[in-house]
Amino acid sequence: MAVFLLLVVAGVSLSSIGIADLRQDPTNPYGHQLGEPLPLRSDEFLTSTPLNLGVTATGSTDEQNPLAAPHGFASLLASGPASSVVLHDATLLRLGPWLPDASLLASRWWLPVLLLLLGAPAFFREVTGNRWIGWFGAGLMLASPATAWWSLGPVTMLGYTFAGGAALLLCARRWTQDRRAVAVAYGVGAAVLLARTPFHYQPWTIVVVLPLLVAAVVTVLRDREHRRTGIVVTAAVGGGALALAGAVLAENWESFQAITSTLYPGARIASGAVQPLQETFGATLLGWQEYLPITGTNNSEISSSFAVAAIWAFALVAVRAVAWRGVNRPALAVLGAATVFWLSWVLVDWGSVGTHLPLANLVPPGRATDVLGYLAIALVCVLLPSLVERPGPWRAVACGLAVAAVVAVAGAALQQENLRGLSSAHILLATVLTGLSVALITWRPRSAVPYVLAVVLAVSLVWRVNPVLVGLGDLRASATAQQMLRAGAELRERGQVWASDDVAVDSLMLATGVPALSGRQMAGPDRAAWQRLVPDSDERVWNRGGSFVTFIWDAAAPVTVRNPSADHIEVRGPACEIAARMPELTSVVSRHTLSEPCLVEAERFTWGGQTHWRYTVDLPDTAG
Repeated sequence: MAVFLLLVVAGVSLSSIGIADLRQDPTNPYGHQLGEPLPLRSDEFLTSTPLNLGVTATGSTDEQNPLAAPHGFASLLASGPASSVVLHDATLLRLGPWLPDASLLASRWWLPVLLLLLGAPAFFREVTGNRWIGWFGAGLMLASPATAWWSLGPVTMLGYTFAGGAALLLCARRWTQDRRAVAVAYGVGAAVLLARTPFHYQPWTIVVVLPLLVAAVVTVLRDREHRRTGIVVTAAVGGGALALAGAVLAENWESFQAITSTLYPGARIASGAVQPLQETFGATLLGWQEYLPITGTNNSEISSSFAVAAIWAFALVAVRAVAWRGVNRPALAVLGAATVFWLSWVLVDWGSVGTHLPLANLVPPGRATDVLGYLAIALVCVLLPSLVERPGPWRAVACGLAVAAVVAVAGAALQQENLRGLSSAHILLATVLTGLSVALITWRPRSAVPYVLAVVLAVSLVWRVNPVLVGLGDLRASATAQQMLRAGAELRERGQVWASDDVAVDSLMLATGVPALSGRQMAGPDRAAWQRLVPDSDERVWNRGGSFVTFIWDAAAPVTVRNPSADHIEVRGPACEIAARMPELTSVVSRHTLSEPCLVEAERFTWGGQTHWRYTVDLPDTAG
């Protein structure tokens, strides 16, 4: 808690908004940054963090793009009474007009981490009787390559799940101890935290969150003496969570309809298919990936959590290292069955059969490989507290060799197919250290030293991935950003918008509350607005969610729209014609000079080290 508060007060985050594209002058940046941002995480620095900062700038979660439907819970920035409770971190962002923006952003970055560090030890204490194993599990999850390369995205899901699951377990326990007031408080907290479950990234939620929640429920119901109490508590908390989630959905029905009506990404029906071994079991080999050229994928897509923990769990059972009397068998059965199923989803071709499996058919196998390791970590954390008193060296060596063999095979595939600059020495080192960590913990399961060593080795894989940023860089401190903040307030009051031809300027406008036609269309389109802009176009081009909307000012071309990529909507045409169709457009921003008759140069400003020209629109029918 003390560290959390320190980070929040200091305005520290791991955001990549300090990248050169989001600097007024990259050679003279504002603020303090340790490490270099990587362009790969553009979803974070071009969209999610600017969206958050837009809320702090305006004090509102309203959509600022007339072309887009309300983004609502598509960005977890919904508003409304129930949404303000369930999505409480977004509620805090709305305090931007009164509290420091950097601290509010930092609170949203670190709150899920705090929930994981508080929730995992409490969760595993209730499930296994050992809270220390929860610290080990939380450490591995935080230090997973998928956590780092997806900008802590999985931690939001994990933090709320473990904290909510722990609150449910503690609610049941305190009720049986006749501590009713405390039990009710835990129950309310559990309902609020777990109501967020449907709004996490769906494929990851299905793989990780659902098994963890079922494991919590079967643990509550495990005690025969208090089973009736467990049923009542589970029903009450579950009913409360569903009611809150339903209220959030009702408050954001327009956003939900937009999401479900889009033609992209639309309804994706998937089936299990064989995935490259390195994408499933290669996490411990990824300590050098940012320094090496990568082929066939990218650093985020190839990152994963430690799915080799599943091999460890199977080996512990195979060598009879588990004292079954102390195991929470219902929770183990749930987590074990889920782990086996999802391993088969990424290692076996299910063909058309998989498309008929409810929930599973919503999970592309590539997305399952991202997070399967978190489930495997939870599985091994249930087993480790119940190992026999002295497993002995032969069991330890057997477990270490089993895990090392899988890592070695994954390393060979990684070297051959993706990281061709990865040396055999690096593969050997990662293989030996992974196997050694497993062997040491298996050999001395009640000593803290091997657990700490394993977490330290995990941290060594990812500590360089994300920069440490103090403050908000040029998105608040620069003269250009301050000018945009003032312009945004005036434009919102007048109901006017701008548009630009540069995604970096779009992110600047988003972060400073400047309403704009260009930017990100998160949930889906505002159909009426798009039909005004491009009335004769194919709906499939603009009826998309999670897409960038960009403009190219071309005085010699008719107004057209196309998709350079699946998540990109590009509008091309004369700025004057576009403004005539969208009367709320009062200024256009360009990376080069424009000479259309309706445009009057208003100012020049620098962003990303480049000069941009802003022109006001002066059409005959809107002049004055």
